[in-house]
Amino acid sequence: MSEIIDLERAAALHWRGTEEDRLGGWLLRAAEGFTGRANSALPLGDPPGSLDEALAAVTRWYRTRGLPPMLQVAMPLEETSALDEALAARGWGLRPGPAFVMTADLAGGTAPPGDGVRVDAAPDDEWLSAQRYRGRADLPPVRMKVLVSAPEQAFVSIRDGGTAVAVARLSLGGGWAGITSVEVSPARRRRGLGRAITDACRAEAFARGARRMFLQVETANEAARALYEKSGFTYAHRYHYRLAPAGPAPG
Repeated sequence: MSEIIDLERAAALHWRGTEEDRLGGWLLRAAEGFTGRANSALPLGDPPGSLDEALAAVTRWYRTRGLPPMLQVAMPLEETSALDEALAARGWGLRPGPAFVMTADLAGGTAPPGDGVRVDAAPDDEWLSAQRYRGRADLPPVRMKVLVSAPEQAFVSIRDGGTAVAVARLSLGGGWAGITSVEVSPARRRRGLGRAITDACRAEAFARGARRMFLQVETANEAARALYEKSGFTYAHRYHYRLAPAGPAPG
């Protein structure tokens, strides 16, 4: 479990809330509701006081901000956790979209990116127009702050005649490289662009000194999982979100 905590602690640097607070070993994150990772509490250690006191504090913190109280619960691949069982017993329900965390070793380098690959320090209009979140294109302005929240990031794209046909965000921090916001134009899928943009991120990460890479993929996304498996990623652990019962915060 310590390896899971270490990886989640590093991953939390890569996709941050615009507002963060600490509750003992728990990290509280908020970003106006944009994405689960940036709007959930991440328990990476013990909170002060009892579990019920911690949950009450989490509930107050999120409801004060007009957000649903939510915890991101990381677990081994084939096991449950005491925290998850305790949350379920207290009526904290499951949010859709459980995910695997996958990792790859970049030692030895990767092939250089192919034709049409661009790596930019900031996302331009083409990159932004190609990004989706859960299929949505109408993303809120706060996403710009979340996209540049890592210690270091780059915005990778494959262009065809100036049009971005595949995009991904590469981030670096905490000894890891990370891939997020991978998207291929619907009209250009099943042509190898998903693998190409992933390989381009791997190559850029290695060039910047990273030797380990992680990503998160929803458990139901079998196509993406197959792609990442072929790209050399293996399963490290999984996580899901628990939402607080309806009602005011106790206390």
